Amino acid sequence: MKTQMRSIHLAVYAMVLSILMAATTGVHAGDTAGGDTTRTYANTAGHVFMGLKYGNQEIDMQTRFTRQVNGGIVEDSRFNNEYTANAGGLFLGYQLPWEQFYLGGQVFFDLYDGQFELSAGSSQFINTINHSMGVEMMPGIYLYKGLSIFGKLGLAYGDFDFIKSSPTSTNYNSGRRLYGYTLGLGLAYDISAQFTAKIGYEQTRYQDTEINATRSVLYDKTTVEPKISFFFMNLQYNFN
Repeated sequence: MKTQMRSIHLAVYAMVLSILMAATTGVHAGDTAGGDTTRTYANTAGHVFMGLKYGNQEIDMQTRFTRQVNGGIVEDSRFNNEYTANAGGLFLGYQLPWEQFYLGGQVFFDLYDGQFELSAGSSQFINTINHSMGVEMMPGIYLYKGLSIFGKLGLAYGDFDFIKSSPTSTNYNSGRRLYGYTLGLGLAYDISAQFTAKIGYEQTRYQDTEINATRSVLYDKTTVEPKISFFFMNLQYNFN
């Protein structure tokens, strides 16, 4: 099911990308015939922008679990808690052009609608990222007309919940706020002077966090390192 959903989302993004590239060729065909091959839209001056972000996320909670009984290790295992979630967000930034290049920067806030749940024996685990925020730099280069390619490099701050409940083992309910870094790549198309559409992929790796729990002679240590892969689509308004 997960593979099928991933294929569907990739197909949707590929279709949107094809539409953007076709629009670039079609809309500017008249300009090429008239000899204008350099005109772009939103890169004509530095400007403030804001917009909406939406996409599908693959969230991987890389986990190491260690259990001790009376001080001796009886279990040491590694596994990945994986799930998918839709995410929507807002961003606000500024873009400064230089010939066919530009440098953008933005702040963002993303919300998520999914969580990981696992039952193992008498224990139930729930891992969730509720929201994230951060700052990003986005250098870009125009390829043709209003079509450009851009990179993303940023810092993120995520709000997580880690819950374990069991009538016979250890329990914990811990909220953690973790820092991470974001790397990404995407394509942007200036639909007009006011609107820009973007599509791309980014990955955020957060710092690991350790959760300790005790019950009678049991001592459990769980170390989690979250990683998030995000296929996104943005609609951006430019204040020219």
